[in-house]
Amino acid sequence: MILSITRHELRQVFGKAKTWYCLAVLQALLAVIFNWLISNFLKNQAITDTMHYGITEEVLHPFYAWFALLALILLPMLATQMLCAEKQRGTIVNYYCAPITPMQVILGKFFTLNILLVMLLAYSSVMPLSIMRSGALDWGQYISSLVGVYLMLSAAMAICLSLSSMFANVIRANMLILIALASFVLLEWAAQYTGRHAMFLQTFGLLKPLKGFLAGVITLRATAYYSLLVLGFLCLGSWGYARRWQ
Repeated sequence: MILSITRHELRQVFGKAKTWYCLAVLQALLAVIFNWLISNFLKNQAITDTMHYGITEEVLHPFYAWFALLALILLPMLATQMLCAEKQRGTIVNYYCAPITPMQVILGKFFTLNILLVMLLAYSSVMPLSIMRSGALDWGQYISSLVGVYLMLSAAMAICLSLSSMFANVIRANMLILIALASFVLLEWAAQYTGRHAMFLQTFGLLKPLKGFLAGVITLRATAYYSLLVLGFLCLGSWGYARRWQ
């Protein structure tokens, strides 16, 4: 049933012109950012003969950081369209009639967003591969960045879906999701005002573990943190779906 829900949601997502417009705008912005990063790197290399960091660190690191931030803006719109918009249109009743559990519905929609995320990563990762024509690419840091961005955005998607499952109004859901994601992002900055507990609270920021991945370091702690976020918010989304709509 989960695969059937995923196939249905994929047809729904890719059948909308709004989805393709959003993806086109995202790719255009990433292309502009990548060109800007490459231009700055070449300019700095022309000024000084010695560089403290390689092209992978100077270009790939900020490129995938920008990709993560831009995708965080796109995710709430897709998540609310999958749950809240269906409630407003009345198409959510199709799931009521089917012999499926709330967790299967949430997992089907989550896998749909994951497929979309993998597609985005695949398309966006073609640009960094162009570095190989004129320079050496650090494959370890390249793969680590892909893994980190995927894990972080998967956790963000789980947060978006769980909060969307509790609302039937798209605007309210989008506002709450943006507040929740902003809170996770700003937690690292706000933790410095908590005194001796700052280092402990900073580890719960959504972007804090991502910095290690972008630097080429894959740690079990960061991987477990994102995995627990996904598991916890998917369970919360299943509970919210069953409580709110069934």
